[in-house]
Amino acid sequence: METLARIPLSQRAAQALMDEITTGTWQVGDQLPAETALAAQLGVGRSTVREAIRQLVARRILTTRHGVGVFVASTSAVEEWNHLAEVGAIADVLQVRIAIESRAAALAATEHTAADVDAIRTALSERNARQEASAAELATHDIRFHRTVVAASHNHLLVSLFDTLEPRLVTAMTSLLELLADRPADADDHVAVVDAVVAGRPEDAERLTREHLLGIAAALEALT
Repeated sequence: METLARIPLSQRAAQALMDEITTGTWQVGDQLPAETALAAQLGVGRSTVREAIRQLVARRILTTRHGVGVFVASTSAVEEWNHLAEVGAIADVLQVRIAIESRAAALAATEHTAADVDAIRTALSERNARQEASAAELATHDIRFHRTVVAASHNHLLVSLFDTLEPRLVTAMTSLLELLADRPADADDHVAVVDAVVAGRPEDAERLTREHLLGIAAALEALT
């Protein structure tokens, strides 16, 4: 593998990894060596390798399995316009989520029942227990958790809107997790939202929910 110590750019590192894939060094389904090994082979730092992997994940050449490693997903990149269209579609979904979920969290802080609290805490536990699960499984439980918060608002229109959108929300969240090289470390964000809801702090619940979703939107924007 060509040494890139004199040109420590993530784009060159990404191309070097791509060359290894197209020449057959790694096949679809193969796991790449660890970051430290790749950094040594390329003669660059781990941060450069990490950025190179992120670029190839965004192009759907590589995929990450949280807690396992990085795998070859394809030998041909997703066309740039397709990638931008996908990112744009996820961004649109996030904007809708911000509108629905932030207000629902505020209402949940004042309208929740004891049964709601039990449902929210159970869903939170199940969601956070799947940090290393597949993207689809984590996305399903993530949206399921957020649905319990919306349900606790006892605003039937908000709940109906969320339920109508739920399949699309799961799909968008799954795609987002697959695009990101590193999953958001946001378990504490969810705990903070729950604490605000249970403690009856509507302004905090709304703000924390909005900040959490805006953080996801920022991570998505970084992929463009």
